[in-house]
Amino acid sequence: MATAMEELKSNNFSGSFEISQESLSIVNIAIIESRTNDMDLFLEEISDLSKEIIKSHPNIVSIRKKISPIIYHMKRMAKAGKSLDEIKSTACQKISETISNAADNLVKIGNAGAKLIQTNHKVLTISSSSIVKEILISARKLRRKFTVYCLESRPQNEGHLLAMMLAEHDIPSVLTTESMMGQVMKDVNMVLCGADRIFENGFVNKTGTLPLVVTAKDQGVPVYMAAETDKIMKEIDRSVRSYPESPTELTDKKHKNLTVLNYYFESVPLDYVHKIICEDGVFDTNEFITWYLKD
Repeated sequence: MATAMEELKSNNFSGSFEISQESLSIVNIAIIESRTNDMDLFLEEISDLSKEIIKSHPNIVSIRKKISPIIYHMKRMAKAGKSLDEIKSTACQKISETISNAADNLVKIGNAGAKLIQTNHKVLTISSSSIVKEILISARKLRRKFTVYCLESRPQNEGHLLAMMLAEHDIPSVLTTESMMGQVMKDVNMVLCGADRIFENGFVNKTGTLPLVVTAKDQGVPVYMAAETDKIMKEIDRSVRSYPESPTELTDKKHKNLTVLNYYFESVPLDYVHKIICEDGVFDTNEFITWYLKD
């Protein structure tokens, strides 16, 4: 369990879908392997673990939205006098259902997004979104022949992993740097990105997404954002925050006059997004806002 938690905490290169699924699996294992017979200690043990998981990736709101209802239901069952075995069994079943539903949604988004990619298209993406991968692989299964430009996405360089994975799926890939986005933009038909969170008038994604969509708009290239609707968390419910990461990922040099800024995530206005792809289909951005983000 300790090893799994350390791997989860240090996983800054996988997509939020994969990290959310792994988080659920860790909670599931903890429930099964718990040795205490004391109800209060058990609930505290699983609650503390869940808080630690959520804290490890605070911008991936799907972790919070998937795990929190399960913890809440366990506590409700305890108050209702259910046995520890009943609570464990029900919680594991709910986790299994949540993982399965998320996998089904991934396929739905992949199928919906794949229809937007045509033969000879050139697609530009950033980071290594699990949902973007699913869309691209699904499009290839439709026998569409297209090319994907992958920005390397420093400092973790997960764009390298995406480019190689796509190449192995018979999808021609071009790996390049973020500083090249303006130069390659003139050659692409669309920008496709994921999201770790969606809020009232924007979304959170890998740093570099904001200049990417600004450049796309300047050059008349449509931006498509793909995400599950469980990534919606309004700012009125929880503020959007950026968290600095280790400066040593950029340089190990130090100087009293040197400041190193290293943020993995940034907020991006929805105004730059042409359409949003979710498990319910493809929506114009204003339509999505009306259906999902307005009270």
